Amino acid sequence: MALTNKRRVFIEQYLQCWNGAEAARLADYAHPRQEASRLLSNVDIRAAIEARVADLAMGADEALIRLSDMARGTIEDFVLFDGSGSRIWRIDLEKARDAGKLHVLKKLTYDSVGFPTIELYDAQRALELILKAHGAFKDTVEVTGRDGGEIIFRVGKIDLDKDI
Repeated sequence: MALTNKRRVFIEQYLQCWNGAEAARLADYAHPRQEASRLLSNVDIRAAIEARVADLAMGADEALIRLSDMARGTIEDFVLFDGSGSRIWRIDLEKARDAGKLHVLKKLTYDSVGFPTIELYDAQRALELILKAHGAFKDTVEVTGRDGGEIIFRVGKIDLDKDI
């Protein structure tokens, strides 16, 4: 069944606020709470919401690419140095934007004198997450039993065919 314009508006509003009554109110339904319940139980609307969420959701490949950018992030993407190359002359956000690197910037502040300070996402943490995703890191927790025997619990992904 084709969705009406009003139902499309409801879906778009719902994807922004995740509140059915608010989305129904913004879509101009007369009785938002009752309509939200009815609309959210509609098979076509649920399918449209699920399809839009699938389109908007970040896949594993995209997440690994962004983590890779964070792991490789460097202040060279953001700064211009003075003539000696030893002092930061200014933060160049346009340069970072043009290089597609603004997402590796975690924080931009200014000190008491007005000089900019930047903080990038933690490269070591990004590398750790990438290695975990590739199975190179395995988290283990060791617990000593009452009789002094050692018990090892694996935390994370377990291959049931191999590990048990």
